[in-house]
Amino acid sequence: MPVSSVNPLSSPSSSSGTLASQAGFRNADFLKIMLGEIVNQDPLEPQETSKLVDNMRKIQELENSTYTNFRNDIRWAQDLMGKPINVQQFSGTDAQAKALSDKGVILDRGYATVNGKVDSFKVIDNQVYVTVGGKDYPINSVKQIRPETANPDHLAEMAAILLGTTVNYTKSDKTTGNGVVKQVSMDSTGAIQLKVGDQTVPYTSVTSIGIAGS
Repeated sequence: MPVSSVNPLSSPSSSSGTLASQAGFRNADFLKIMLGEIVNQDPLEPQETSKLVDNMRKIQELENSTYTNFRNDIRWAQDLMGKPINVQQFSGTDAQAKALSDKGVILDRGYATVNGKVDSFKVIDNQVYVTVGGKDYPINSVKQIRPETANPDHLAEMAAILLGTTVNYTKSDKTTGNGVVKQVSMDSTGAIQLKVGDQTVPYTSVTSIGIAGS
């Protein structure tokens, strides 16, 4: 996704000196890796200098690419501040959830996507998280940037398509449901919500649409 050209150090939501400390870690890690290459080589068959230099160059290119992605993630998080988004819940294991929670990540566990506005962002272990409704989501779990305001024309169009049709959808517990669409509405973030039987179903959870009675 495109990102704005905002200076990552200017945001009050990012930790002070995050990028500077990240650069320091990169340099230290690179030196450790280079030293390891030299110390751990076979003394009877040492690597040629040119091969060692080439390996170091590849490692440095990888580090630079990782750091560039990290900077872009921070810029993107800044650009998302205050915007309504659609984001995927955390569906990892209990062990993964505990490890992240111990580091200060406030998880929203499940298998669905949720809508809400980005309140802030944080960086934990070089991973950028956006905070929506008090929960933290990895920046790469953002699925959509929602419309800023409800669009009546879009609502009417979706109602004409969906009312009276049979839909299959995925529930938050990963089970499936189906039924006839009785009502089509739009929430404050512009996300389409369907009334299927006595259930309110996000349009993003629909997996198939058919003819009523089929």
